[in-house]
Amino acid sequence: MNIDALIEAAGWWSYVVVFAMTAAETSAFLGLLVPGETAILLASAIAGRGDLNVLLLAALVVAGGVTGDNLGYALGRRCKRRPHARLARRIRPGNGMRRAQDFLLRHGGMAVFIGRFIGFVRAFLPFAAGASGMPYRRFFFFSTLASLVWGIGNVLLGYFAGAVVTELLHSVGLIAVAGLAAAGVVALAVVRLSRRRRRVVRARSTVVASGGATQASVQEPLHLFTSSLEG
Repeated sequence: MNIDALIEAAGWWSYVVVFAMTAAETSAFLGLLVPGETAILLASAIAGRGDLNVLLLAALVVAGGVTGDNLGYALGRRCKRRPHARLARRIRPGNGMRRAQDFLLRHGGMAVFIGRFIGFVRAFLPFAAGASGMPYRRFFFFSTLASLVWGIGNVLLGYFAGAVVTELLHSVGLIAVAGLAAAGVVALAVVRLSRRRRRVVRARSTVVASGGATQASVQEPLHLFTSSLEG
């Protein structure tokens, strides 16, 4: 699809897409796959041409940020209360979750605000806040404040730098942008598979090592017993 055709087709559906992608960024770790900031910048650039209402767009971006944070927080609280539930067992965020927890411990409530501006942490931090038992009022205050600054800032950036954004998309093309996004997804999948394979190899090595030690411990008394008989 040509970028000019996309700009010309902008309408009410654009608001829905931007809200959904913004909310998805911080709910259930989808921020690793959903390019929410890219969608915001593009929609803001279109608003700079007069095809979208910039005030409505900013309000939806802020609302989407708060909504996504609250969904992630609620998911973390649910998994904390029911750690043996099927949902909790299926969620294995791995290193990203540990980094978010460490970040939360170092910065406290301000981590919710600061983390909104750090792409990798942003995807996990609301869940970590809910799972760690952070009071909801404190979380909601910092989340709302961060969504206001981050959301309005991104919309203003895209609005005033709209010509640069559209020119970049003209030069690179939507196919190239989609290809980069797909490459990122594939790279993430490869990393996860390689980590899983290393864990399996380490587990097998541990089993083999423990089995060898057990066999040696069994053979040693037998060797002593036969030696005593021969003596």
